[in-house]
Amino acid sequence: MEIKKTVNAPLTLDLLRNEPELVGHEIRNLLSSAGIKERRCVVGVPAAWVLTLHTALPDLADEDVQSFLELEAERGFPNSPDQLQVARSIVNTGSARYATQLAVLGDQVERFEAILAAAQLRPVQIVPAIAALPGAIADTGLGCLTAVVNEAGVTLLISAGGGIVGLRTLDHVIEAEGSERRLLTDAIARELRITLSQYPEDIRGSLRELRVVGAGDLAGQLADELGPRVKPLNLTARRLTTSNGAEHGLQVIGEPMLSGALSLAAQSLSATGDALNFLPPKPTLWQQISRKYSGKRLAYSGATAGAVAVVLVAMFLFQQFQLAGLRSEWRAMEKQVTELEELQADIRQFRPWNDANATSLGILRNITEAFPEEGSLTAKSVEIRQQSTVSVSGVTRDNAILLRTLDQLRATEGIAEVKVDTIRGTSPMQYTFNFQWRGNR
Repeated sequence: MEIKKTVNAPLTLDLLRNEPELVGHEIRNLLSSAGIKERRCVVGVPAAWVLTLHTALPDLADEDVQSFLELEAERGFPNSPDQLQVARSIVNTGSARYATQLAVLGDQVERFEAILAAAQLRPVQIVPAIAALPGAIADTGLGCLTAVVNEAGVTLLISAGGGIVGLRTLDHVIEAEGSERRLLTDAIARELRITLSQYPEDIRGSLRELRVVGAGDLAGQLADELGPRVKPLNLTARRLTTSNGAEHGLQVIGEPMLSGALSLAAQSLSATGDALNFLPPKPTLWQQISRKYSGKRLAYSGATAGAVAVVLVAMFLFQQFQLAGLRSEWRAMEKQVTELEELQADIRQFRPWNDANATSLGILRNITEAFPEEGSLTAKSVEIRQQSTVSVSGVTRDNAILLRTLDQLRATEGIAEVKVDTIRGTSPMQYTFNFQWRGNR
C-alpha cells in the first residue's frame, strides 16, 4: 500500500447543521483541488457520536443471542432501536462471553450518506477510526487500551478477547495556558480507573498495555506522565507513532505517521473490517434485478399449477374436517375457559396492590420527589427486586443534576447504599444507579 495523495483541511460548513448538498460540494471541491478522483471512501465517525452498551452473554444458543441483544438494546439505549444503526462486537475471555453494542443515530448516518452522495463519493464503511488502528482490537486471550490524543480531547478504546469492550471520549482534559496547551493527566488517570472499574475482573485482568496514538507533543506528554499512574493497574504505557511498515496485513511503503485515516484505508483495502460497520446494508445488483423481474418466475410454474391446485384442495377439505371437530370440543369447554380467563385478569390487575404497605408506591414516590421537575433528568426504567433492591436507569444532559439527585436520595429516610453503576456517553449521558429500600420509619 502506497499513499499517492493527501489532503487535510477544515470544513467551513457544519456537518450536522448545513445543507448536505452544500457540505458535499465543499468536500468535492477540496478533493478536486488535490487531484483526488477516487469515488470509494471510508468514513471515520467521531467517537463522541457513538453510544455503547456492554452486556454479559448468558449461555444461549447462537440463534437466540441476536434476540437477547435486541432486547438489551431496547432497554439500555436512550433511543428506540429503530432510530439507531447498531453494530455488535463479541468478547470471549475464555471464562465468559460478552457483547458490546455500538450505536449511532440513524439520522446522522442518513445525513452522512446524503453528504457523500453530493460529494460524488460512495461509502463502503462507516466506523469509529480508533477501532481501525493496528492492534486496537486485541486477539483472543489478550487485552489492551488505545488512547488517541487530538485537539478536542482523548478518545479511549478498551479491547479484550477479540472484540471491543468499551469506547469513551474524555472531554475537558486539555488546558490552554496562553499559546500552550497541556493535558490534565491526573484527570485522565482518574477517568481511566473509573472506566475500568465498571468491567468484570476477567476483562480487567487481561489488560496489559496502554497504547497512546497522536501527533504532536500532547501524545508524548500523555505517554510519559500516564506511565507511572497506570502501573498500579498492571498497565504499561507505550506511544505509537508509525505502523512499522505494515497495516492490516498490507505492506506500507514509506514511514507515514500512524493515523485513523490511514488505518481505515488499509482496513478497507485488506477487507478485514467488515464486522464493525454503521453503514446500512445495500442490496446487490443481482438482488435488485431479481426483485424487479421476479414476476417472470410465474411463467415457469404454470406447468405444475394444476397438480398443486389439486393437492391444495384436498388439504383444505381435510383441514375443514379437523376444524369442525375442534369447534365441537371448544363449545364444550368455552364456559369454563371464559371464567378462568376472567379470574386471571383480576389476579393480574390487583396483584400489585395486594401489599398492605404499598411498598412499590412508596419507593416510586420517593424517587419522583428526588427528581427535578423541569425534566432535565429522566428515568427510562425502574426495577424493584424483592421489595428492597431498586435499580434506576435513564438519561440526563447535566452530570451535576444527577449528582444533586443522588445526594437528595441519600438524605431520604428509608433509602440507603445509593451507588452509581454506570455513566456512559456525553450528550445525552446514560446512567444507572441503585439503592436499598429500608422502608419509611
